[in-house]
Amino acid sequence: MRILQIHNHYGSHSGESTVLEVHRQLLSQRGHDVRSYTRSSVELESMRMGEIRAFFTGLYNPFSIRDIEKELQAFRPDVIHIHNLYPLVSPSILPVFRRAGIPVVMTVHNYRLACPNGLFYNNEGICEKCSGGREWNCVLHNCESSFPKSFGYALRNAWARLAGYYRSNVDAFLCLTGFQKGKLVENGFREDACHVLPNFLELHPPFGERTERERSGFFFIGRLNRQKGIDFLLEVAERLPQKSFRLAGSVDSSVVDIAKLPSNVQWLGVIDEEQKLRELRSAEALLFTSRSYEGFPMVFLEAMQQELPVIAPDLAGYPEIVRNGVNGWLFEPQDAQACARVIDEAHAAGDVALQMGKNGREILERDYAPEVWYRAYMKVIEPLAAR
Repeated sequence: MRILQIHNHYGSHSGESTVLEVHRQLLSQRGHDVRSYTRSSVELESMRMGEIRAFFTGLYNPFSIRDIEKELQAFRPDVIHIHNLYPLVSPSILPVFRRAGIPVVMTVHNYRLACPNGLFYNNEGICEKCSGGREWNCVLHNCESSFPKSFGYALRNAWARLAGYYRSNVDAFLCLTGFQKGKLVENGFREDACHVLPNFLELHPPFGERTERERSGFFFIGRLNRQKGIDFLLEVAERLPQKSFRLAGSVDSSVVDIAKLPSNVQWLGVIDEEQKLRELRSAEALLFTSRSYEGFPMVFLEAMQQELPVIAPDLAGYPEIVRNGVNGWLFEPQDAQACARVIDEAHAAGDVALQMGKNGREILERDYAPEVWYRAYMKVIEPLAAR
């Protein structure tokens, strides 16, 4: 098949951009002709009144429509695969595909189809007030900590919803978890158009040997900010002074002062891929403390690849990946005592924890291998292309 991928890159590298590339590689390896039409939010930096342009292009962009029409004539794709359209590509391109009779699938990386900031999260915590077409709440609660930005996000979501851009022009929504699919259905998307298609990870051997005796400490990787629950993690660490914690990632200095970390907490800075693998291979468990509904944390699969059990909140789609008592442990969200109790259990688990790590590797190979994703993907797009 000829597959045209469409994506608006963010201002800095993101997991969505990585997924776009691994999809391209996998589909190309399977003999498909894959082309990508991309824009980048970095372009706004060189544009005069870039933020104002982003506001208008998020609603309607005639230049993207013109580019896409040329791309369709030159490439003649069988299927369009959407990733992200904001702010420069714009959902206003979607009716072009409908008129051309080309089926459209969309990977739903976040919750933007129902929530203006895409997170169901703001400075007050988890928030679903915009669900059901109530986008004004994004402005009312100033979810972007900037009223002009919050207004722009709310308006573009309302515009896309009222114009029916997504519901009328996307044939299949590829949701990362059943939880995410449920949120789309709750917000008026057809259940039969929503498919659960998790991310996948290339299978590589674990990074070196690992024994119980070598396991040491609990590892966290991600931005050290409130959304990721870094303040919650530090509260847990203070309850467990005999346990060690290693943190990797950039720091939000408004939330955490690196100079005042508890003595049992070590910040590793921003680490490279090899050091990440080494940490995943040598820790007792991966500790994940996010407060929000993250789409599909790839770090779960990376831990499972290294036979490392995962500790995560019983929230959103996390229990679909981290099966409690099988390849990790779940704790009640935002309950520091419950999280500390689980960490104690993981520390004392010994050979049981090693087996959980092996279980995680087996789950990865069975459920999240590239071939598994490819078969499920083709099951969705082949009938659309044939039609």
